Amino acid sequence: MFRRRASALLFLLLILPSCQRSPAAHEGPIVLITFDSLRADVVGGLGGRPGLMPHLEALLGQADWGGRAVASSSWGAPAMASLFTGLSPWQHQVLWAGHARLSPALFTLPEALKARGYETAGYPAGPWASRRLGYAQGFDAFAGLDGANAAERLERLGKGRTFVWIHIPQPQVPWIRRDRLISRLGPNPPQLPVRIMPRQLEPFFDPAVPLPPGRRRRFEAMYRLNAAWADERFGRLLEALRESGQWDRTLLVVTSSHGEELGEKGQILTGGNLGRQLLEVPLAVKLPAGFDRRIEPPETRRVAAARIWATLVEAAGGDVPPAVAPSLLRPAPEAVLSELYLTNGTNQFSLVEGEDQLLWESRFAPPDPGYYTADVPEAARSQGKRLSASSIPSAAALARLLGSFEATPPLAGQGAPHLTLERWEERGSREVKDPRRTEELARRLVRMWGAFSPGDVPPGEEAREWYTGKPP
Repeated sequence: MFRRRASALLFLLLILPSCQRSPAAHEGPIVLITFDSLRADVVGGLGGRPGLMPHLEALLGQADWGGRAVASSSWGAPAMASLFTGLSPWQHQVLWAGHARLSPALFTLPEALKARGYETAGYPAGPWASRRLGYAQGFDAFAGLDGANAAERLERLGKGRTFVWIHIPQPQVPWIRRDRLISRLGPNPPQLPVRIMPRQLEPFFDPAVPLPPGRRRRFEAMYRLNAAWADERFGRLLEALRESGQWDRTLLVVTSSHGEELGEKGQILTGGNLGRQLLEVPLAVKLPAGFDRRIEPPETRRVAAARIWATLVEAAGGDVPPAVAPSLLRPAPEAVLSELYLTNGTNQFSLVEGEDQLLWESRFAPPDPGYYTADVPEAARSQGKRLSASSIPSAAALARLLGSFEATPPLAGQGAPHLTLERWEERGSREVKDPRRTEELARRLVRMWGAFSPGDVPPGEEAREWYTGKPP
């Protein structure tokens, strides 16, 4: 039942007539560079220490639009799927580790540009943007990012229709100490280990496990150090693009899949909540010289990262279906919706408008004490890793949660949702009490979520196959 509804939704999204047509087509190269887990407030000019990421900081200052975007989710698989489709997580159905593969029915960014005559090449790194998960769909050439291949491809860029996507896996873990970059952290950095691996962070994904202040300081420093390393890699790519001679002709977009939690809401890593630290990411758009259109939102406004799909397709002269997040080349409502499903008995939603963020939490099951130990093995299984015998009991916790998820409307949940209004300030955010504003944003969130969804109904038993890859 769930699969039939999801398939019908995808069919409707693909056949709906376009209501947006580009008046002029860009004939030159398009380059999209994405980071993994780079939060906006690490970058100079967006709240971060000046000089930590000098290449990205400089581009943000020189680009036609340089500012902050809001990711569609706080976890890599749904967030990247939204960048590649322009759809929300509930629309594209890439929701959790057990089902991280893009459906072949989705019209991906490289497919849309290929339909406009673009030669397409992709160079991703990391487990969640791989060929196995469907990200090669629409690419003429697709290879894992190494030390030279993407830069060499940019150096050979011609003046014609070429699309190149490069995904830099940093600053996500593992975090590696690079001594030559430590000075970028400023005076008196903490004593840093040689490396920090995911298993050292995973215990603190559980909000009930306190994160000692000293350890948190080391984690933050190592994260920033790896952001500096990501910027080094990014700088080499920009240099290669300039050496191609096509810098002025290139439409260049740079952003991140999502941010990173460093203890602000009692967790570490990604996908635990929808706080600002996980959703707010940098975004730079450099338009080609002579392009007769401009980015509509002012740089002071946060925009949906999912709008990149329509922006690039429309710039290339393609049609944009109404179910897709609108192009940045057109006026659009300010509010940005983000989604996170199948956490520890909850689905979570966020609506950011201006400086206000509404957090909506619906519960489909009581919290399960086995969730935080179960989550890591499930992610490992989805990546094809072998599991130890000690992880087997954790499957029961996931099965219990999944059973309740199947039977519960995702937005309404079981009983009234828990609503929290937060205000984003110069640094961080704080909870505010404003019932009228809370109610206003809640109504808007419901309308936005349901605009192109088949209704707030329980996913049904077939979600088990969608989630686990096995028939119910």
